[in-house]
Amino acid sequence: MSRLRPHSFSTSVSSRAHELLNLLHDHLGSGTLRPDLAHLLFDELLCQPVPVSERAINGLFAALARAPPSMACPDAPGLAIALFRRMARTRRCGMTISTNHTYSILIDCCCRARRPDLGPAFFGCLVKAGVTADIITFSNLFKCLCDMKQTDEALDVLLHRMPDDLPDVKSYSIILKSFCNNGRSQCALDLLRMMDKKGANHSPNVVAYSKDLCLLWSRIAPLSMRCAKQEQWTRQRMGRMDDAMDKFNEVNDMGVPHDTTVYTCMIEGYLKHGDPVKAKELIAEMKNKNIRHRSQKGN
Repeated sequence: MSRLRPHSFSTSVSSRAHELLNLLHDHLGSGTLRPDLAHLLFDELLCQPVPVSERAINGLFAALARAPPSMACPDAPGLAIALFRRMARTRRCGMTISTNHTYSILIDCCCRARRPDLGPAFFGCLVKAGVTADIITFSNLFKCLCDMKQTDEALDVLLHRMPDDLPDVKSYSIILKSFCNNGRSQCALDLLRMMDKKGANHSPNVVAYSKDLCLLWSRIAPLSMRCAKQEQWTRQRMGRMDDAMDKFNEVNDMGVPHDTTVYTCMIEGYLKHGDPVKAKELIAEMKNKNIRHRSQKGN
């Protein structure tokens, strides 16, 4: 599987180091990279007189992160974490790794290796080293926190520790999905409203066609409909039709479709409070959307 093998390396890397990197990639691609062999080759690589480039090391870690399980190495992402720790402990080549890209790969490896508890520790090392994290690194951290059922902590980082211009729809969607997976649809709905208010790249409309958002809507929509029905019914009975219509429009603007029950509640409210014109407008809207109107018996 040659695609896992890098085509070029820094010219500053010695020929033996180059050879060792190729051996690591070749064994990984052929499914014969045992952990003990990886440690042996990696130790020799670190002992080379010419320092290994960060780009070359990152390429190896990234390949391990993406490698599928094999008989020789069932946990390649976990092996990447072990090799990094070995390098950090020995420092025999005088090399230090302190780039955002490296830590981003390692935090991703924590998720893939099912060790999300290690992700925040690597992120702490990044912060301690004074390295600025990018959106990919933050997103990988969110995955780790959410895998540990610490979605509230992930949301706190997103809202209070990330620069205001950094969060994007993908980072929000990780947290939204976690809320839904853990039965906290109301929290997901509140976050969607927050995204909608922020607008621009934060708006949920930006990813309205993504598979993740479709899943989110499938879980959030029933809750939104229940809330809408309850609030609209309450306001309709109190004669607060303007407030009921505001709620109707709010849910509609968020992309949650109204069903027959919600439309019927609004129509009967307008008829009860002497506004047949608006009731007819809603009936016409239902016809245009092919939603069948059901009147209560006796009306």
